[in-house]
Amino acid sequence: MRVVVERPWLSRFLLSGGRRLLYGRRKTGKTFYARRVLREYQFFIVRRGGAIYDPVNDETLDVAGFLRLCRLGERIILDEFHRADPRIFDAVQAGVCSEELVFITSTLHYYRRFVEEPEAPLKGLFAVRRVGLLTPLELLNTGWGGLEEEPARLIEHLVFYQEPVLIGRSLGDIVASGMEYARSLLGEVLTEEDHRYTARFDAILEAIAAGRTRLTEISSYLYLRGLIEKDSPSHVTKYLDVMVRVGLLERLEVWGRRRGSIYRHYSPLTDLAYHLQARYDFYEVPAPLEYGVRAARQRLPLLVEVFAERLLAQLYGLKPVKILEPEVDIALVRFKRLELVAEVKWVSRLSRDEVRRVEEKLYRLEAEKRILIVPDESIVPETSLEVWDAKRMIKEARAAKSILENL
Repeated sequence: MRVVVERPWLSRFLLSGGRRLLYGRRKTGKTFYARRVLREYQFFIVRRGGAIYDPVNDETLDVAGFLRLCRLGERIILDEFHRADPRIFDAVQAGVCSEELVFITSTLHYYRRFVEEPEAPLKGLFAVRRVGLLTPLELLNTGWGGLEEEPARLIEHLVFYQEPVLIGRSLGDIVASGMEYARSLLGEVLTEEDHRYTARFDAILEAIAAGRTRLTEISSYLYLRGLIEKDSPSHVTKYLDVMVRVGLLERLEVWGRRRGSIYRHYSPLTDLAYHLQARYDFYEVPAPLEYGVRAARQRLPLLVEVFAERLLAQLYGLKPVKILEPEVDIALVRFKRLELVAEVKWVSRLSRDEVRRVEEKLYRLEAEKRILIVPDESIVPETSLEVWDAKRMIKEARAAKSILENL
């Protein structure tokens, strides 16, 4: 499937001219979009060790050769700039390089030492944008051909297409290569962010995918596996902080009387891979691929829940939080006020009793909007809740396309 998801905000930023810097976790499309939009720019990538490689001409430049190009006023994209020799930063600071310069880095935290810290060599010299996973709003404003004939099936595909490298891949392909990709991504991200990979990082991702989302639960999970000396949250906090900073996990505030935070995977792919490993030992004990696909389908409702939450948050400009009493699937706030709550029932049939229980739960909360999210509205008996099915999600996203211009 050859589909390019347009990111109007990113194209506008890249075309704005001047010194621009893109940062973000690996494999989010930073380099792809920069090269696609700025076709007339020369492209270079800094290899580990500092050598500057020109993939178009298959040439390697030293720092002096690269700076000669800068002095000629060439328009340049420099990928993985954080690996570069400090003399390049000195040259940029001194005004040697062209103003038409794009720096890219596959880091979310390490790059800050170049642009934010008191002695940062590039501080104030670049306009900066973060590039994350594809958003539901971006995905739903893309044409998907025949997939659009089955809206619910389209949503289930787009859940995974938030990871750009998965576009066009089948669920079987995603399951088969899931853990290999997830662990490769984990290792690459930690290496670029200057952290050493240990089994504790792996175990934390597995614990969260297994449903241990609070700090004490994660600590106990690692302690029982002999990975920490004491069952204490202080032994895992630093690892969680690292993975939040580098874009592998996200932290949600717990709303209400029970304060604190929960953690979850940022990527649907790492969530699925570590879930299959934690619950079924799928990647260690040989099993038919179809077994893994069936298990993945059981995980889909939770992944759709996060997808729907991200869509609603973007549509209404709200912040996701977690409510535990009563526990609801989606809760969005504006500052100190609860604005929207929703339950996701990604099933083929829904009884009147099930709908009534959802109504009772959501009406216990003082929110402006109460939504029931389903694959198809035809399965929902009469209800006072606002019903969003897959068709409605697509319609609302496309009606709000202008949001993408103003990110």
